[in-house]
Amino acid sequence: MGARKVSDEDVIRVLKATGSPTEAAKILGLSERQLYSRRHLIEEKHGISLPAYANKNQKTFPTLIPEDRKVIKHYVENGVVLVGSDAHYWPGEPSIAHQAFVKLAKEIKPHTIVINGDLFDGARISKHDPLFGAKSPTVKQEIEACQERTSQIEDASKNSKLFLTYGNHDIRLWRYCYLNAPELVGLDGLDLFSHFGRWHHGWRLDINDSTIIKHRWHGGVHAGYNNAMKSFLRTSKGSAAIVTGHLHRLICTPFRGESGVAYGVDTGTLADMGGDQFHYMEANPSIGASGFAVLTFKDGMLLPPELCEVINGVAYFRGQEL
Repeated sequence: MGARKVSDEDVIRVLKATGSPTEAAKILGLSERQLYSRRHLIEEKHGISLPAYANKNQKTFPTLIPEDRKVIKHYVENGVVLVGSDAHYWPGEPSIAHQAFVKLAKEIKPHTIVINGDLFDGARISKHDPLFGAKSPTVKQEIEACQERTSQIEDASKNSKLFLTYGNHDIRLWRYCYLNAPELVGLDGLDLFSHFGRWHHGWRLDINDSTIIKHRWHGGVHAGYNNAMKSFLRTSKGSAAIVTGHLHRLICTPFRGESGVAYGVDTGTLADMGGDQFHYMEANPSIGASGFAVLTFKDGMLLPPELCEVINGVAYFRGQEL
């Protein structure tokens, strides 16, 4: 994955917030040499002075959200990141995986919570044929269900940073409006993500210099391995990871090389595998599983990822029922 362009404004903001070119380089995805070069050019261009040395008392770092929403930069020094995906929330009883997600959020008070795509299903506005045997809810009913479930997550851990990444189902509402009533695009309420005020949103969330979270990349049974191998993730501390959803698989696949280990993490689905959203599978066996991923950072270093999985109607994490 190619590096994004970093604006002068981003460099100025991060340097002032961190007081450290070393930490600023990590957050911005630059090498220290590149950061120092940019710092020098910006000082000459704008006639300002920027921090040149680390502020040892600095413990907080900014979250950078670009206007194009392509790559959000986020930093976690110490704490847990909960990552669930493919919730496909419909009205009715919350799924077992969702209930476990909320319960664990209450217990561990994560630093950050991410719903990694397909929060919304959009069954009635899909380009696919209607699902035989399923009574699909309206868009309004789906959005209300999504609001109810995300509110439960918000209430479980009020101080957590909250992020949504865009999934292929999430953009169905925009696609439907654009194709059928393009003159209405831009009105309040037609953007799905305008309904979730506390949640930052974008295509991809990068944490520290080690972790990429986005809805999808490679497909197939070897997706995790290919994601880890082809992401070219490198980190100066511990391990790295690329965390994806979309396939509904729940698995952590390591790729080990001379520069360390990169994990390809598939985060399963927060929906019940037997839910009405999945009638299209025609009751076939599946490689999917209900559950989610738990990432832990210590002194900025990513530790090996962990999984919570629903087995026989019970969610298990670290050998314990949730």
